[in-house]
Order: sequence, then C-alpha cells, then structure tokens
Amino acid sequence: MPHNSFKAVILAAGKGTRLKSELPKVLHPLFGKPLLMRVLDTLGGLQASEACVIIGHGREQVTQALDAYDSPFAIRTVVQEPQLGTGHALLQVRQKLADWQNFSGNVLILSGDVPLLTTETLATLLETHQSAQNDLTVLVATLANPFGYGRVITEGHSILRVVEQKDASEAEKQVQTINTGVYCLNWAKISPLLEQLSSDNAQGEFYLTDVIALAVQAGYRVGLSHLDDPDEVLGVNARADLAQCHAVLNTRTLNRLMAEGVTILHPASTFIAPEVRIGADSTVLPGCYLQGDITIGKRCLIGPHTTMSGSVEVADDVKIMQSVVRDSRIGAFTNVGPFAQLRDGVDISHHVNIGNFVEVKKTRIDHHTNAAHLAYLGDAELGSDVNIGAGTITANYDPVRDIKERTIIAHGAKVGSNSVLVAPVSVGENASVAAGSVITKDVKPWNLAIARGRQVEINDWVKRAKGITEVTS
Repeated sequence: MPHNSFKAVILAAGKGTRLKSELPKVLHPLFGKPLLMRVLDTLGGLQASEACVIIGHGREQVTQALDAYDSPFAIRTVVQEPQLGTGHALLQVRQKLADWQNFSGNVLILSGDVPLLTTETLATLLETHQSAQNDLTVLVATLANPFGYGRVITEGHSILRVVEQKDASEAEKQVQTINTGVYCLNWAKISPLLEQLSSDNAQGEFYLTDVIALAVQAGYRVGLSHLDDPDEVLGVNARADLAQCHAVLNTRTLNRLMAEGVTILHPASTFIAPEVRIGADSTVLPGCYLQGDITIGKRCLIGPHTTMSGSVEVADDVKIMQSVVRDSRIGAFTNVGPFAQLRDGVDISHHVNIGNFVEVKKTRIDHHTNAAHLAYLGDAELGSDVNIGAGTITANYDPVRDIKERTIIAHGAKVGSNSVLVAPVSVGENASVAAGSVITKDVKPWNLAIARGRQVEINDWVKRAKGITEVTS
C-alpha cells in the first residue's frame, strides 16, 4: 500500500569501541559498502521524504561519506555531543531542527549499525503502524536466547514497556520477545515525550525505549510489528558481528541468485554482494568474490577463484577463469584467464581472448583479437583480428614528464613475442612486428618492423672464457 509522507532518523553517533578501529563504526564496510549506506539503501525503496542522520564520533568522516552518497531523498545531519543514549540522540533532532517540530507525519527510527533490514520489513512496519492507527509501533522479534536484548513486556496484546538487559528482573529476563530498536512513531505526539526521559538507570543514559512506557501512560496507542527473521536486526558492535552480517547477507544473495537460475556449485566458498546481477544459466565456481555494481549476462562461467569489483559489465557467454576484473566491460563470447587482470576502464568487444598472465589497463580491444599469454597492454587501443605475442609490453609511462602515453594497434596487426611498443606509437593495419623488437616509431600498414640487434656469433668464446685450450678446427 502507498505510505503517507514520512521521515527517517538514523542513529549513527556511536564509536564502536569493541571494533578497535579508527574508522567510525557505521563506516565499516559490508561487502564493500559502509554499514550506514546499506541502511540508507534500504530506505531508498520506501520513498522517504527526508532522513536525519545523528552523528557524533568520527563526524567529519561520516559527513564526507554522506556527501559522496547518491541519495534519492534529502539527508541532513545532527550532532549528538556528548553521546548520552538513544533517547538523547533523538532529542537532538527535536531541539535542533526547527522545521521538524511542526512535522505531523510518521518518523521511522533506525540504527546505522543494523544493515540487514529489508525494504519489505520496513514497508510492513509502516503499513502496520498506519492500518492500526498507532501512535507508536515497535518492531519486535522472538529469540530462543534473548540475552543482551531489551525485553518487550506486554499485557495481553498490549505493550507496556521495554526493559534493558541490565535493568531487567529475573522474571523479565525470561521473556523471549525482544526490542529490535526499530520504531515508527507519530512525531507530533511522541517526540514531546523525549523531554520527560530520565537517566536513572544502570547505564546512566536516556533510553529511547523509556518513551514506550511514557506513551502508554499518556494514553497513546502503542502497537507491535513482528519480524519473522531475527537475522535482519543483527547489529555490528564487534568484528565477529561484522563477519556474521557478511555471512547472512551472502547467503541471502546466493539464495536469490540460485532461485533466478544461476548455478553456484559451492555456496560456502562463494561470496557475492547483493548489488551483483547475474543472468540465468550462468555458473559461479568456488572461490569467487564479487562486489560492486556488477552485471553478468546469461550462460557465463565465472571462476574458480575470480575476483570482481567496482563497475563491471559482462555480456552473455563469457568465460572468466581465476582472474581479477575491476571497472571493466567484457563483450560476448570472450574468454579471460586464467590469471589475467583487467582494470581501470578496460573495454573489450566480443570474441576476444585474454589469456593467462595478461594484464590489461585503460585499454579498448576490438573483436576477434587475441592476447594469449604473458603480456601487458596499458593505455592502448587494439583493433579487430590483432594478435599479441607472448611477452609483449606497451611501455606507456614517460618518467620524465610523468604521464601515460597511448599505443594504437590497428586492425589485423601482428605483434611478435617479447616485443616492446614504446608509446606514443602506432602499428598500422595488417602490419607485423618481428619478435624481440623495440618499436619507437610508427609502423605503416602492411609493413614488417624489425628493431633488434643483428645476431653475431664468436667462435669458441665460451671455451676461451673457461680457459679450455682445445679449439675447434
């Protein structure tokens, strides 16, 4: 159902002491993307009108990351200093953003270190809140072992309060319904209650959960929305938590891909970020790690032990074996690897062969071109039907001027093994470069270029060098 206009608040001020890192907790990467940005991505599917991110520790770094984030909605920040708890954090929004004080819509409260919530779960929370006409709705889950979580205390079908682990009685600790820390609330009614919060508790902090009891006492309608999969609200407070979130997100992604027709032979050793899209009848072999804005076509074979990152586009019927691909485009029916590296803006057409131990960087390669083994092609443009011999290098770096120069190899040209093309230089159509040549001048079409010393043999040189007196007659 369509949602009424709502805003979101994301709590992102914590230090993350147990992570033992100089990096702010919410900027720790999960499959290459900061935790906070994964939360914002989830919000992106809900058409929020605005999000307010509460920052504190590492605020400069967090602000820089937010500035670089391509958001579909407006993002504002509010500084919480000092950090006196979740209730105190939300109070900063009410006190520091004047236009929020008159906001009469709903506000979704999320944590910047809880990255696995799905858009569907948040949509259900909003729908439950609206359809039940609640003033405050708490997202809850049931855990077999709820240790460490705030317990949701109910009476019949009504919620009374949330008790934190350190403040809970023995009877309350037996309750298995836990508070996930995710809320939807009527801002105009509930936010004034933040002024009534007290820090009289074991932590000496202002708990956002105490607002629930205040709302009940004020006669507001407080309800629950039940979460089926507790893994969605896993939070990151330590490196082990980050690893667990990585495993859950990976499993979720692999299951989706397999349901869409992708073969993944060994899920336990295959790691794929949720942004990756793979066509039906493609196969991903063990040991692969794919993260970034990656699209792979149909009937492709990826791996084993292939790494992809950045922006990668792979067409249909491509084979990539034991190779590294970053920020590159690969055309149909192309073979890459084993042990190849494509990086930094490579653009390969169809029916190309990039073989073992070939590195390609900032280079465009046209169709039916072959670089079978042991070559470096950097800052170059290769036409169609070109053959690159083993050991070929485009010497693209000018150390005096500290710039990269380009090499052009035209349609049909053949470059012999162990040749060096010193840029800037071009090899014309259907020209040939003899093996072992160092090419420093342009080669005209259909010509053969030889640039190497003439072979000379000195009779019996080795014997004389070793002091052997017998000489050949």
